[in-house]
Amino acid sequence: MRAALIANPNLKAATAAIRAVRAASRLKGWDEPMVLQTTTEHPGQEQTWDALDADVDRIVVAGGDGTVRLVAGALAESGELTGLGIVPIGAANIVARNLGLYPGPLETAAMTALTGRRRPLSVSWVAFRRKAQSGDITPMLAVAGIGRDGEAVAATQPWMKRRGGWMAYAATGARQALRPAIPMKVTIDDGPAEMIRAWSVLAANLPRVPMGVVAFPDASPGARSMQVLQVCLKNPAEWVPVAVKGLTHHDAPVSALKYCKAERLLVEPGRPMPVQIDGDLMPDVAAMSVTLQPAAIYVVT
Repeated sequence: MRAALIANPNLKAATAAIRAVRAASRLKGWDEPMVLQTTTEHPGQEQTWDALDADVDRIVVAGGDGTVRLVAGALAESGELTGLGIVPIGAANIVARNLGLYPGPLETAAMTALTGRRRPLSVSWVAFRRKAQSGDITPMLAVAGIGRDGEAVAATQPWMKRRGGWMAYAATGARQALRPAIPMKVTIDDGPAEMIRAWSVLAANLPRVPMGVVAFPDASPGARSMQVLQVCLKNPAEWVPVAVKGLTHHDAPVSALKYCKAERLLVEPGRPMPVQIDGDLMPDVAAMSVTLQPAAIYVVT
């Protein structure tokens, strides 16, 4: 047995994570892992293809949400059934936390990444258009949103994420909360386009967002549909029942939150807006489409 470890060397714990995966491999009698480090030009996809070409038994990613989603996307494109293990060393680790993989002792995370149980994980593909030109298609594992939540991510500086983790997103999100709703055109699956005013429109494959809030109670790993949320706030006071619902997980409906399930989503804001994909930012987007690839890969937990 042999693992390939794809590590983001820009993260403080990367070197320790590499040591932990090597030690776990020795302890379990696996061969020395193949270590591949990401770069700005090659942030994860190419390393995944190299690992698959080497016919490894497990791919382990040591990084944050951005590295995890790019490696997972490359696996989903390949159609290979190689399991994906995660050693979470990023700022938010939204994907890992949703899967029950919390930041902690790297030795424990490394052992789980090698020997944990495999479970299916859906991948969504986000395409975006800027002005008259189509943009790239990029994978999403947890949540993609267009509108004020994208502005909150844009306002979260890298140093804030390094120091504050999840709380950095919460602080900038709170500042965006008082801003008005935006006109948007929303099309769900093959239904008719609908004109709405929303603070943000989001599609999710996993239930939790920063601070552990359950924003998408019907989303789950490996599901055959995404949960779409339209946050249609008429005034700032409506944030109170929204926050209570997220923190207490109660089932009572909240008028400002409109949920549905979908396999495809298209959102066209009245003016270009930022899109956030698992915490990564795409600025000045004129249209965002999201398409689900259900149970696309196996993740190890």
